[in-house]
Amino acid sequence: MSRLSPRARVRLGAALLLSLTMLVLPLPAASAAPGYQLSSPASIELGAEVPIGVAVDQSSEEIYVAELTTGLLSFAHGQVEQLDPSGVPTEDSPFTTGGEDLFASVAVNPVTHGIYAYQIEGETPAGHKGKSTLSSFSSSGVPGTSFFPEKSAAGTIAADSSGRLYLPNSEAGSVQIFSSSGTLEETLTCAGCPGGSFSEPTAVAFDSAGKLYVVDQASGGRVIRLAPSSGSYAYDSTLQTGGFPVAVAADISNDVVFVGNRVSGKYHVIAYDSSGGAFDDFGAGLVSASPVEAATGQLAVNSTTAALYLSNPGGKQLWVFEPTASIPAPTATVAAPTPVGQVEATLRATVNPKAHVLTTCRFEYTNHADFLANGYANAKTASCPAVVGNPESITVSASVSGLSPNTSYDYRIVIASHGGSDEDGDQALQTLPAAAPEATTEAAGAISLTGATLAGSVNAKGGKVSNCHFDYVTEAQFQSTAFAGAKTKVCSVTPSGTTTTAVTAKVTGLVAGTAYRFRVVATNNAGTTAAGDKSFSTTAESCSENPAMCPPPTGGGSSQPSSPEPSTTPPSAPPAPTKPLKCRKGFKKKKIRGKLKCVKVKKARSRR
Repeated sequence: MSRLSPRARVRLGAALLLSLTMLVLPLPAASAAPGYQLSSPASIELGAEVPIGVAVDQSSEEIYVAELTTGLLSFAHGQVEQLDPSGVPTEDSPFTTGGEDLFASVAVNPVTHGIYAYQIEGETPAGHKGKSTLSSFSSSGVPGTSFFPEKSAAGTIAADSSGRLYLPNSEAGSVQIFSSSGTLEETLTCAGCPGGSFSEPTAVAFDSAGKLYVVDQASGGRVIRLAPSSGSYAYDSTLQTGGFPVAVAADISNDVVFVGNRVSGKYHVIAYDSSGGAFDDFGAGLVSASPVEAATGQLAVNSTTAALYLSNPGGKQLWVFEPTASIPAPTATVAAPTPVGQVEATLRATVNPKAHVLTTCRFEYTNHADFLANGYANAKTASCPAVVGNPESITVSASVSGLSPNTSYDYRIVIASHGGSDEDGDQALQTLPAAAPEATTEAAGAISLTGATLAGSVNAKGGKVSNCHFDYVTEAQFQSTAFAGAKTKVCSVTPSGTTTTAVTAKVTGLVAGTAYRFRVVATNNAGTTAAGDKSFSTTAESCSENPAMCPPPTGGGSSQPSSPEPSTTPPSAPPAPTKPLKCRKGFKKKKIRGKLKCVKVKKARSRR
């Protein structure tokens, strides 16, 4: 996968670490305002592989798409594609400068009807490519001025009614305003905004009154609205807090604002009316994973037709939405619970969000006696996992605890979206009778000098197991006090349900050549069961294998050496006897070079 450099990266920060349940924001109740649905056809297919930025000329209704084309190992170059209102490329399309052109965002200059295109700086397996650049083109694709903002990383760029360009710079923590010639005229930091100054601004858009909407992705994200004030901008309101926004667009015909949100790879669009009230949440699951790290869907609106365009960087297409007079209400069907235990159960249902994100999804449950008297007035609730607006039926579930054994319950599913609500029930639930676990001790295995693997099996009998462990003691201890003061080792798994589960525990630090007793013990909400015991002995070690394991000698100091063990090697034969040396007459014995030899006796000379 290709990846962007830190300057080009649209960072999600801690957003991806948080739960999908954050996708369902605390939105107002469903209103009569129209919603949005996929148009027919539902998408505009594109030739380039990674469409990112999208913009619409509100005068000509031409659509501009900033695209990257990938090579075998990395993105190779980019272009801006110009489409007519029906989505067909024009004769002048595509626009390029002739360089590497890694275009990621595009904006229309309403004065000249040309465009600004923002180019990223990328690091790929094939090496460094591109440079942070803002380039301008005429409406026929003729390249104009290019300028190079330092330390920049932007998502969606925008131009105001005078043609000035607004660059949300997440690297600099500000929105930078450039003249059409590339002069930096002003920097917006939102120092007086609730929550503090901008930290990671990545997208901007304008409504009909010139109010500026800024997406700041830091700390779960927010969308801030700034109003023109004394030649600059001042804080006006906060459109959205949390939800992890990544894109924004506005329909200047009615000032409906669209915010694209993404967390853990899930993308959806929230529509807000001109007063800031959310009235639809749609498009979930349509934006697929991009081959370019951090590239995400961007938004643009045709204010003449009210068509909303959403780029799909992983799908070579623009999704197209159109207004609908009524959002379809979701549907729900409750299902049988499974599994069911003594004090716990998993409630289940099937829901169809009809392609709009659910604002409510919960189970309500109460015991049957209370249900007969009060219905669900006293019911407890359990939330479903976040449902991200799938266009087809999906299964949802919620685990509940704290139930009473051998008791009848009733439950139902309640869901809602901006299109309406639905509920279904009543589903019966019967918990299991109270029963302590069943436990059996099995033979130990993997026995060594100082360790073993204890084994057993436990059936939780549908109860909630709070403890599962092995007791083990030496045989001598067992004969004296049984398992009192035994050492313990937690089971390898916690048994659950109504089937028998094999459990083990590895123990170490045992004494070689020693007998042990052990058993498995399990506790659930109904009681504790200690299984029968089994025995094993660790492997003994001889003195010849390890002298350190030998007992000290008795009746003397430890400094005395132990008697050597008799040798099993047969003794060698004694050497053959040698004959004594005898010298004949005239010779005598003399040792020469360590050996006796016979040497001749010299005669004495006479003296005259």
